[in-house]
Amino acid sequence: MTIFILIVILLSFYLSFFVYKNPSNEDAPKTISSPAKSTPSTPSRCSLVAKNDTYEKPNFSRLEEVMSEQPIVKDVPEAGRISLKFFHFTEGCRIWDKGYILSDGKINSESGDPDIYLTLSSDYVDEITESNFCEVIKMARNNGDLGQYAEASKTTLLWRYKSMIKYIDCLGIELG
Repeated sequence: MTIFILIVILLSFYLSFFVYKNPSNEDAPKTISSPAKSTPSTPSRCSLVAKNDTYEKPNFSRLEEVMSEQPIVKDVPEAGRISLKFFHFTEGCRIWDKGYILSDGKINSESGDPDIYLTLSSDYVDEITESNFCEVIKMARNNGDLGQYAEASKTTLLWRYKSMIKYIDCLGIELG
């Protein structure tokens, strides 16, 4: 009986690895990839809009300070990586303002490959305090100003973020 249980556990780890490596599987995250493009000789309309953008960015230094006190940030495990990117729209173009990685209980400048992606309108930056990040996330979701998706498989997310199950409503990632 013990051998049978051990085989089942090993098989489930093997399958979770296979699902993670095989994006065509329906349990794996859906990603949109664009074909390789050569660098255009002229800039795109959105890159020109970004150069002439007059949007006044919020105080991201203050955000870094208050986010470092957020319980959800402190609870991100060492192996976990959550991307938090802020944007605004100008003339129909999405302009990326600032990006962070939440990992090992800290907020850092963006780098590396995250498991979970959160994209949030920069209009919410000044509303975030030391303890209301999840409330702001829920408000942005209700207003259509939030994007959320996961790169990792459901099994990987459940295992890696098991200590963060209490934030499942906040992160809004479907695990069921």
